[in-house]
Amino acid sequence: MTTTRTNHDHYRDRDRDRDRDRFRIPLGQTLTSVVGLGPMPFTKIVRCRELVGEARRIGRDRPAEEWTNAEDGLRRAAERRADGWARTQAARTIEPTVATIKGLQAEVRFIEHRLTALGESRYVGPHGESCTRAEAHERHSECSELVATQERAGSRVHRRVSARVKRLLLGLLALDVIVLTFLMAKFLNVDLHRAFVSADSTLRAVTALLFAVLGTVGVALTMKLFGRRHRVHRAAHGGWDLAGDGRRTLVAELVLCAVLAVALGVAMAWRLVLDGPADERFLTAVMAALFALVIGAVSYLSYQSEFSDGSMVTEAIDVLAPQLHGTHRAEAALRAKREILLQQAVRLLAQLARDDARLRAEAHRRVVESVQDKAIRYARSVHQRCGYGSALPAPRLSLDDLDLALSQAGSWTGPDPALVQDDGGAGGEGLAVVA
Repeated sequence: MTTTRTNHDHYRDRDRDRDRDRFRIPLGQTLTSVVGLGPMPFTKIVRCRELVGEARRIGRDRPAEEWTNAEDGLRRAAERRADGWARTQAARTIEPTVATIKGLQAEVRFIEHRLTALGESRYVGPHGESCTRAEAHERHSECSELVATQERAGSRVHRRVSARVKRLLLGLLALDVIVLTFLMAKFLNVDLHRAFVSADSTLRAVTALLFAVLGTVGVALTMKLFGRRHRVHRAAHGGWDLAGDGRRTLVAELVLCAVLAVALGVAMAWRLVLDGPADERFLTAVMAALFALVIGAVSYLSYQSEFSDGSMVTEAIDVLAPQLHGTHRAEAALRAKREILLQQAVRLLAQLARDDARLRAEAHRRVVESVQDKAIRYARSVHQRCGYGSALPAPRLSLDDLDLALSQAGSWTGPDPALVQDDGGAGGEGLAVVA
C-alpha cells in the first residue's frame, strides 16, 4: 500500500514539474528580448511573463477564441488606439466627402424642384389666353400638322419671309427720310446752309426733319400694319381672297395703302423735279418717274413682306414655339447640370467606399500587428504550444463614426424617376418652327 502511494506521488510530482517547465519562458528568450532581439516585444516583456503566469494559474488548455482577463485587457488597449485613430481619420477624410455629397444632393433636389416648376408653368396662347404645358403642346402640334397637311396639298398660304429680308426692305424705306427731309425743307423754305444761324431757321429745320421722319415711319408702319392685318384674307394661292368676308374693308385698306405708296413716290419725284436742271426736263421727268416707281415698289414689297409672312396658323406657332423652345432649352440645361452633379456624387460615393474599406483594413491591421497582439501570441505559443502565428479572435472595433457617415451618404435615394425622361418626351416634341 505504501509502495502504491509512493509511485502515485512520484508520477504526480513528475507531471507537475513537466507543466511547470511547459509554462516557463526560457531565460535566453528573456535576455534577447531585453536587448531588443525578440521574440517578445521590448515594451511587453513584463506583460508576456504575466500572461504566462496567468496561464500557469489556470492550468489547462483553452480554446483559441477565449480571452483571459490579462489578454482581454491587453487587446483592449490596442483596440482603443485603433478606434481613436479611425475616428481621427474619419474626421479628416470621410466626413468632408459626406458633406460634399450632401451638398450635391441639395443641388440636385433644387434642380428637380426647378424642373417640376417648369413642368407646371403656364403659357400664353395666341390670343393672350393662359394654358398649361400640355395644352400648349397640343395646340402647337395641331397647328404644325395643319401647316404640313396644307403645304403637302400645294397651299402657299403658310409660306414665310425671312426676318433678314423684312429688315432690309424696312431699312430701304427708312432711307427715304433723307429725301423727304429735303422736300419738307423746300416746302418750309429752310435754307440748310443757314439752318442754325437763328432760332427761326433752326425751328424750321427741326420741323422739316420731324415731318420727314414722321412721314417715312408712318408709311413704313402703315404698310407693315396692313400687311399683317390682311393675312387673314390670304388665299391658298398666296394672294388676296376677295370672295370672303370683309371684302369691302380689304379693298378700302388696299386702296389706302396704294394711295400712301403713290403719294410718297410722287413726293419724292417732285423733289427731283424741283431740283433738276432746267435744260434737262425730259431726263428730270424720267428720273423722277423712275424714283417714284422705286419708292412705290419698296413700299409694296414692305407690305408684301408682312402679308406673305405666314398665316394666322403660323402666328399661333410663332407665339407658342418660343415659349416651348425656351422651356425645352431650360430643361435640357438643368438635366445636363443634374447629370454632372450625379456623376460627381457617384465618383465621391466610390471614393467614400474606398476610403472606408481602407480605414477599416488599416484599423484592423493596427490591432493584429500591435505589440499587444504580438505579446499575446508569444505567450500563447509558450503556454499552449500553438505556434506564434496562431489565430486570435477578431478585433472588437467600434467604428461608429464610419458607420454613421456611410449611412448618411447611403440615405440618398437618387433623383426623382418622374423627372428622368428623354428629350423626345413631353418636353421636346413638336417644337419645330414652320419655315
